[in-house]
Amino acid sequence: MKNVQISVDEKLLQAVDKAAKPLRLKRSHVIRLALQDWLRKQALERFEREWIEALAAQGDEAGRAEAWGDAQAWSEP
Repeated sequence: MKNVQISVDEKLLQAVDKAAKPLRLKRSHVIRLALQDWLRKQALERFEREWIEALAAQGDEAGRAEAWGDAQAWSEP
């Protein structure tokens, strides 16, 4: 692991310490978890943007919607 020096607001640091203590977690572990969560969120948001852009690039085709309508009618009792 690498050591990284960061600046953190005093109130935020106190909140981290207060939340970590009963869980017996070190401050650095809590910060690593937060960074991992942030990276996952960024990856998900990037995937969603790319997915929406890909759907928008395809455009709407009436035939595609009709095909789903046929499938729905077939599955109804």
